[in-house]
Amino acid sequence: MLATPAAGRGPACGVPTDGDQWAYEVKWDGVRVLADVREGRVVLRSRTGRDVSSTFPDLAALAGTHADVLLDGEVVALRDGQPSFSALADRVHVTDPRAAARAAERTPVTLVTFDVLRLYGVGLLDRPWQERRESLDRLQPAGTAWQVSPVYADAAALLAATREQGLEGVVAKRRTSLYRPGRRSADWVKHAHRDHQACLVVGWRSVEGDPARMGALLLAVPGPGGELRYAGRAGSGLDAAMEDELRAALAGHDLPAPVVDVPHPDAAGATFTAPVAVVEVRHLGRTPAGRLRQPALRGVRADLAPSDVREE
Repeated sequence: MLATPAAGRGPACGVPTDGDQWAYEVKWDGVRVLADVREGRVVLRSRTGRDVSSTFPDLAALAGTHADVLLDGEVVALRDGQPSFSALADRVHVTDPRAAARAAERTPVTLVTFDVLRLYGVGLLDRPWQERRESLDRLQPAGTAWQVSPVYADAAALLAATREQGLEGVVAKRRTSLYRPGRRSADWVKHAHRDHQACLVVGWRSVEGDPARMGALLLAVPGPGGELRYAGRAGSGLDAAMEDELRAALAGHDLPAPVVDVPHPDAAGATFTAPVAVVEVRHLGRTPAGRLRQPALRGVRADLAPSDVREE
């Protein structure tokens, strides 16, 4: 189940403020997964349904959480006490067990859980959020593999606190809401303090003087009708590890021409590719033409399929 972006400004930023009807949680800067615990083992699945259990061996301890439970949450990596998506991005593409174990030692992760969808073999999708939350609170986290995301009753206070502490934002959830898998529901409303956008890579430009290296990515985002629109180019944040991951994802997908209308200054000398790789950028808004202002790359979103990308 996905949240609808809040539409509004002011102290509440468009987030519903009736604490009797709504509950408020921190919006965690990580990767969404479902953790399915049964018969002493855990299977982690990404938003696309991909099994990512081998990517996060440090979460194998979830197998001892309960005999039978399905948890919804966010895999988070901390750096200097703050959730860091860039630190997590170094892990999401790793599938080799030995490499994943080494990555887990360098950058351990935690599953921050915020919902329970099955317990004691009983599905809870049609139970109201309040009842699901009470069931989740009765599960006692043990060790460092997982924790339960706190719930707050004051939207304005949580918005101010998360902004001051540099956290991602806030999610408001209607207390009576049922869980609707795969749906972007108005019963969950999110507000991010910083503008982020998942983008499709439609090409790249090389480093000046070194044509073998990527210098900037050409990006696209679906418009309201689903048609791809050029969103600009981004080079800030493109390091060697990200380049290696992108080259692997884009191999064999070169095109003779771009799939969107790219202005000549950006298209000149560029290599064009099919929109098969997803990256996330931070930006300072959009121009009237829909281009991202000062986009900076945060990492490759191996957990998202191209069809998951939408304009935020």
